[in-house]
Amino acid sequence: MPKESTNLERVEIIALDISIWSGETRLRPEDIRLGKGGKLPPEKVASLGSKKIIDPEDLKAFRMLKKQAERKCEAVGIRFLGGFAVPREKTEAVALELAAIAHRFHTAVNDLLAIYEARVEEWIDQNRDFEEALRRSVIAAADVRNRFGFEYSIYRMTAAPQTGYLDHQVNRMGGRLFQEIAIAANELLSGGLSLDRAATEEAGVSHKVLVPLMRIREKLSGLSFLDSAVQPMVKAIDDVVAQIPKKGKIRGQAYFNVLATVLILSDPDKVKRLAAGLLSVRDVAAGPVAHGSATVGEDGEAGSDGNVPAEPATSLYF
Repeated sequence: MPKESTNLERVEIIALDISIWSGETRLRPEDIRLGKGGKLPPEKVASLGSKKIIDPEDLKAFRMLKKQAERKCEAVGIRFLGGFAVPREKTEAVALELAAIAHRFHTAVNDLLAIYEARVEEWIDQNRDFEEALRRSVIAAADVRNRFGFEYSIYRMTAAPQTGYLDHQVNRMGGRLFQEIAIAANELLSGGLSLDRAATEEAGVSHKVLVPLMRIREKLSGLSFLDSAVQPMVKAIDDVVAQIPKKGKIRGQAYFNVLATVLILSDPDKVKRLAAGLLSVRDVAAGPVAHGSATVGEDGEAGSDGNVPAEPATSLYF
């Protein structure tokens, strides 16, 4: 059986369909008063082509819930054909979490509609200079409800005789996994890890820094069938974590090993080199990282002078 078909049989696709009302309507020519005594609406009320009829803060919760749903899928799956390819054994758990988020979303819609008219009046009161334009654009609560939606679908794919570019998309799944892992690793480098040797030896870091690393590990493990380079990387993470003291701050060599692991994860090429036996966590930890000479560039990639290396294969930290 072709590898592409095998990979498709081991995943299910989760498609999210989430719509959030923008809180805006079309800006009309009569909404702009120019000439003597006229003024343009402030930026918080209107932008080019649209005007806000409710405080944008009232819609923030919906955007947060949408992001939560996406992160639940990204935690165990990869983006694929407009949805998320998730290992079949994990879709049930993800579906339960999505159902809980959907419930909170629909509850938030009901809560907003219960105070909708009052919130519109408060917004108008805050922007009295443009009361007429705002009142002209207010829409009914029933119409607002129809502009919210939270649905998700889970389905399995089977390749048709004529696959088009499907085989190509499936072949890229392993590469996509490494790209998403690299993004997560670079976020950890920029937000939770330090390349300052002195600081780590004196103060150390909390075990909390391992939480995002273990999330990366779980995602790799669940999708290890996508590429032969995944399992060696999972083992490398396990070996490093096993050597960390259970209590106290992570300091010295234990810290450098964690940092080296994340640096490898931040570059798909380095993950493949580790799998091929051309690189190890020990190599990276014993290099400039352990001597405090590596820094992180703007994209989270490491280099010896603060700049992003021109070629990953010649990076100075190994």
